[in-house]
Amino acid sequence: MATVVRGERRPFGPISNDTSGPATTHRQVGGEGVCRWKMLMNGMHLEGEWNCVEYVVVEPGGSVGEHVHLRTEEIYYIVSGRAVVTMDGEEIEVRAGDLVTTPIGSAHSIANRGDEDMHFFVTEVFPGEGPAARPALLHVPDLLPAAAGRPGAAPGARIAAVDLTPYFTGSWRRFRLLEVPAGGRVEESLPADLAIVLHVLDGQASIATGTEEYTGGAGLSVAVPPAYRHLLVNTGDRPLRVISTEVAVA
Repeated sequence: MATVVRGERRPFGPISNDTSGPATTHRQVGGEGVCRWKMLMNGMHLEGEWNCVEYVVVEPGGSVGEHVHLRTEEIYYIVSGRAVVTMDGEEIEVRAGDLVTTPIGSAHSIANRGDEDMHFFVTEVFPGEGPAARPALLHVPDLLPAAAGRPGAAPGARIAAVDLTPYFTGSWRRFRLLEVPAGGRVEESLPADLAIVLHVLDGQASIATGTEEYTGGAGLSVAVPPAYRHLLVNTGDRPLRVISTEVAVA
């Protein structure tokens, strides 16, 4: 969240990270087996009520044990593989492209019962006021429309958007999946009350914001501060897929 010093708000600049060099955890949160875990962004370095942005790999037979968030709300986006999420005692099978919302107070775990690694992206945000919503499961690729003629998007680019506000009490806004064709680009300007984190799922990307340009493939994450303009370019020869998480800034 932004820092205030002597009554003056001091905004932060962009942040970049990737999924290389994760920690190895055993029986994470009391689960089973082995996970590989990395914090991509710490909420204290982001503007808005972010708590953290993380990336987790659960090896076959591994799990993140059941736990309850008492201070944050959370989303899981399944990047690859399959898993079983147990939410408030109910087992739910999830696969790549699924978005799972976890309201404050819900008990949940996630287990990899398959024979391949399962990857998922995590964002936690501090809650607001009001009653918690029910957990939800959405398969985001099913929401992809054609985006021909969209300002800033190349022909063939597609963007799916999920409004997160009905699922949480905190300052969440949208979760988006962007598919950009080879040579395509998406250019956007953030309003002064919104911060986002972009995360590359696959393909090759250039992400320019402010005076910085970040390049990379799967696992590249870039935080874009409020009021910044950013340009996302597919620099590879196959479609680029990126997810974007938005959180409002007071």
